Amino acid sequence: MNIYDENRNLLAIVIKSNSSDVEKNFHTDHNSEFQIASFNLKKDDVIQRHYHEKQERTIFSTNEVIVLQSGKMTLTLYDINLNKVEEITLEGGDMVALFNGGHEIYIDEQTQFIEVKQGPYDEEKDKTRF
Repeated sequence: MNIYDENRNLLAIVIKSNSSDVEKNFHTDHNSEFQIASFNLKKDDVIQRHYHEKQERTIFSTNEVIVLQSGKMTLTLYDINLNKVEEITLEGGDMVALFNGGHEIYIDEQTQFIEVKQGPYDEEKDKTRF
């Protein structure tokens, strides 16, 4: 599920647990600074061995992915003008990728999650609280 603000800026991509019913689903286009895909592969399928060539990239924003391992959280999304757009409940196994605007996370119950974002990361420069 893609969530946009009223100006069609992509705020987030939410992938609910066990929601992938296609073999390969690329949720972002190939030009996106951050790539998101989900897979639903059968036993004995193989992703052929490979590596990714080093290359210089220009990145203008810090995108973030949260993968809930267990628990429950409420994610509030804000547009690029920091106006509230939507609240989403995420539970164990769900994933969200955050692209534009702001966000707030409220932990509804004991929750474990993994956060992934581009680096290097400098909290003084990369995070503005509002």
